[in-house]
Amino acid sequence: MKRSRSGGGIRSLFAVVATAWTAIFLHSCSAPQAALDPAALGQIHAAPRIQVGLSRFIRVDSAAVVFREPFAVVGRAGFLQKEEGGSEAIALKWEDGLRVGTRVHAETSLRISSGNDGGFEINGVRYRGDLLVIRDDDRDTRAPRITLVNDLDLEDYLRGVVGKEMSLSRGEEALKAQVIAARTYALYEAKMKTLATVKGEKFDVYDDERSQVYGGREKETSLALRLVDETRGLFVVYSGRIVKTFFSSTCGGHTEPAVLVLGEGEDIPPLRGTACGFCTESKYYAWKAEFSRADLAKKLWGPTSPAKVKSVRVTKTLPGGHAQEVGVLVEKGVKEHLIEANGGFRRRIDPRLIRSTLWDSVETVGEKIVITGRGWGHGAGLCQYGAYKMAELGRSATEILEFYFPQARVQKLY
Repeated sequence: MKRSRSGGGIRSLFAVVATAWTAIFLHSCSAPQAALDPAALGQIHAAPRIQVGLSRFIRVDSAAVVFREPFAVVGRAGFLQKEEGGSEAIALKWEDGLRVGTRVHAETSLRISSGNDGGFEINGVRYRGDLLVIRDDDRDTRAPRITLVNDLDLEDYLRGVVGKEMSLSRGEEALKAQVIAARTYALYEAKMKTLATVKGEKFDVYDDERSQVYGGREKETSLALRLVDETRGLFVVYSGRIVKTFFSSTCGGHTEPAVLVLGEGEDIPPLRGTACGFCTESKYYAWKAEFSRADLAKKLWGPTSPAKVKSVRVTKTLPGGHAQEVGVLVEKGVKEHLIEANGGFRRRIDPRLIRSTLWDSVETVGEKIVITGRGWGHGAGLCQYGAYKMAELGRSATEILEFYFPQARVQKLY
C-alpha cells in the first residue's frame, strides 16, 4: 500500500535515519555468513532495501540535487548536517571530502535522508528513498569522482520500474508478470552482489538496460502502485532459490539459455530457454539493418581502422536459433575474426539497429552489409511482447512466468 506522509520537520529525520544508517556500510563491508546461500529462500523474510546506481551520475565530477523537504546528512560518525530544504539545488562534489552545499565532510560515503520519504529530485525527476553520495574514483585516471545511488525499499523501487519496462496500457497480468520478474531479478542481484563482484560497482543494479530500467517517480501511476501492491512479496523460485529472471522485449520465436547468450545466470531448467510463438504481433518481430562495410570495421576495431569488412557470417548458433558467434572477414584479410554475437558484435555495432542476434540472413550487397532478423533484445527469460499476448489470451501472471521459466514456480516469500 502506498505510504502515507506526515509532518515533523527536521527532528523527525533523526528517528527515520538512525536505525537505517549502517546499511550503507554493511552493504559493502559485511563479511558473508559461511555456508549460507544468499539466494536461498530461507534468507528472504521481508522487503529489503535496494541500491540503484543512477547511470548519469556514476563517477562524475559533481551533481546538483533538490531536496524539497528538510533533510539530514549522516556519515560514519553520525549526524553531520541538517537543512530545511527547498527549491534550490544543492551542490554535491568531492573537495578533499564530500561537499554537500556549503559544507565539506571528511567522509567517503554519506547518506542524505529527507523527511517522511520526501526523497529528492534530479533534473526534474523525483525519487523515493535516500540518496547515497559515494567517492568513486575514475577507473582510468584515478581522479576523485562521486557516484550517486538511490537507496530505497524494494517494493518502492518496483513502482518506478514497471512503467519504464512495459506499457501500462497493456494487459494487467502481463504487467504483474513483469513486476514479479523485476522483483526477483533485483533481489537476486542484491543478494549475490553481482555488480560489486564482476564490475566493482558500489550498488546493486543500474537504472538502465544494463540491469532494468528505473525512472524514480516518473511513471508512478495509480495502476503501477496497485500492480506492485497486488504482487507484493511474490518471486520466481526454483529448487529452494530465487532465479535470476532475465527478460527482453521480443524473443522472435524462441528464448535462449541465459548462460550462453549472456554469459551469466545459471545452467538450470528455468533459464535454458523455451519455444515462444506468442510475440509474432510485436512491431519488433521482423527488422532489417544496413551498414557500410567501412563503418562496420570502424565500429569493430576503432575509428582509425583502415579495414573494410568483406563478409559476416554466423559461425555458431544457440538452441533457439540466435547467433552465438559470428565470423567477420575483412578485405585483403586471410584469417576470419570470430566474435561473440551479442556483446562483442551486436552491442558494439548498434543494438538499436541490430535488434537481436536472431538473424534470418546476412548478406554483402555492394558496399553494404545487410542483416535481416527477428526480435529485440538478448532473448533470454521472459519475452515481454509474448507476455502481452498471453495476457490477452487469458493467462495469469503466474502462468506466464512459469511458461517462460520452465519448472520454476511463483511463490510468496513475505
